[in-house]
Amino acid sequence: MSRSTMSVAVPSPEFPVYRAVTAHVTGGLAGALRVMTLLHGRRYPVRNLDVDVREGVVESRVSCTLLLTAGETGLLLERLRRIPVVVSAENS
Repeated sequence: MSRSTMSVAVPSPEFPVYRAVTAHVTGGLAGALRVMTLLHGRRYPVRNLDVDVREGVVESRVSCTLLLTAGETGLLLERLRRIPVVVSAENS
């Protein structure tokens, strides 16, 4: 009687690395605060945060570095893009 062996594909684990994410928002400081509220409320591990809000400019920028896996980064970008004031969000 022979034993057959089955090979099972085991996904390789995703390791978190520091990733830069940038969101372009409208609404000035209020728009930037909406992005920061999402980051804080979902307990994202923010390493650093940079907010660029200027008077008279249509879009402001919120950039941050977070410790995330590739899957978590994709989910964060989806969440950011669902916020009405976010014009665009990308992994930079």
